[in-house]
Amino acid sequence: MAVYLPEKVYAVCTNQMNPDPRQLLLSDLRESFARTVKFGAEDKVFLVKIDKKLTEDFKCKSNWSTGAGMVALGAGVGVGLGIAAVCLTVPVAGWIVGGAIAVGAVIWGLFKMAQRPSCSEMIGFEESQWTLHHTTVRFDSRKVEVKDLHLALTKNSMLSCKEGGVVLPFINKADAMKAADNIAGNNKTEFWTNVAGGFLTGALLGFGMGMALPAGASLTWVQGTIHAVTQGLIFGAWIPIGQFIITPLAIGFGTGVNSAQANGDSYKDVKGVQQSTDDPIIPTDNWDLWSPIKDGRDIRKKLAENKASKADLEKFDKGVAEAKKQGTYSLKNNPDLREMFERMKAGEFGKELKEQVSNKSGNFRGKVNEKNANKSAQTHSEKANLSISENNKANIRSGATSAAGILTLIAPFAANYFSERAIRLAAEGFTNDVTKGVTVKATDA
Repeated sequence: MAVYLPEKVYAVCTNQMNPDPRQLLLSDLRESFARTVKFGAEDKVFLVKIDKKLTEDFKCKSNWSTGAGMVALGAGVGVGLGIAAVCLTVPVAGWIVGGAIAVGAVIWGLFKMAQRPSCSEMIGFEESQWTLHHTTVRFDSRKVEVKDLHLALTKNSMLSCKEGGVVLPFINKADAMKAADNIAGNNKTEFWTNVAGGFLTGALLGFGMGMALPAGASLTWVQGTIHAVTQGLIFGAWIPIGQFIITPLAIGFGTGVNSAQANGDSYKDVKGVQQSTDDPIIPTDNWDLWSPIKDGRDIRKKLAENKASKADLEKFDKGVAEAKKQGTYSLKNNPDLREMFERMKAGEFGKELKEQVSNKSGNFRGKVNEKNANKSAQTHSEKANLSISENNKANIRSGATSAAGILTLIAPFAANYFSERAIRLAAEGFTNDVTKGVTVKATDA
């Protein structure tokens, strides 16, 4: 029997930096509700898909970590220039180019930090959706027009936030407190890793801006200008290397190590509903087929293999026929097809079909084709650590800086490990949560 979620159940987020959980409340959009569950000594209401309200916003690491890394980068450039100035005369162009990078990094970092998202805003977006909700049981839906918004949430349900985190419900307070504390501590470690890596990278860059010839040698204005511009170009050249080589390798490292450390499939399950923070805003009512005939047949075959009833198959066929008639595979005006795909996306017909018809953001865009199923899977850590990985090894040219250069290369791997570890810790706590204490009084399906 499914364990349905009552109001004020505890909530933990993979992106939180505060060490305590929040609670899930009824949405302000709920038009009617009944006290249908006994939780402890109180009568409470069951939560449904429309309920995405928290008692208080989490302190999210999104943007805050990115911005702090950039501020540290700018500060590091200034310190590096200062160290170089102690050793020899820094060319004027070095101060100009290095100063511009330092000021720009600090301004951009502060701007990102000021954009720390609020949960109340982020989870209110349509892209932020509950997954693994019940596909047939509804509560308090008799008087509402869009009844699917009242599908019941269960203990297995997870709220995928538009900003990249995953909100997990906890029945037991002690388990929620422990999970929240573990995740927050881990995310703070990731945060300071980003800051340290950004500062070290900036210091190396600033030092390189100021040092071209051995200590005591003189620089002409032309030599100094050429050197400073060269260092700036080297810095810029490492941006695509960081983004397209170092960052993917760091992400793969973090994911691989945590997958190996995970107990069971809980880590993969939570990671599977995590959204990419770089995904564009995509309508969730589109079935954007690349090859509709081939994919449609393949899906129908897999439906039959996964014990879909005759009525289910007829409904799918009817939906496909309607799509051909309309000339579009949009699900907006095709209730039969929409129902079948929602049920597949919810996992009712097996994990393989779920992955085939939905991307990691939980919508259908370009994901009916299995070969496209994982293209949108990027982690929040790619954005959070970009400031470090883009600038790694910017000025590692001598034995004196080689050790620091190695540390800047290690930093994104360490940060991505902790980013993925937050998901693993959340998944482990979520799996071990004690679900006793919920007693159903009555239901309004």
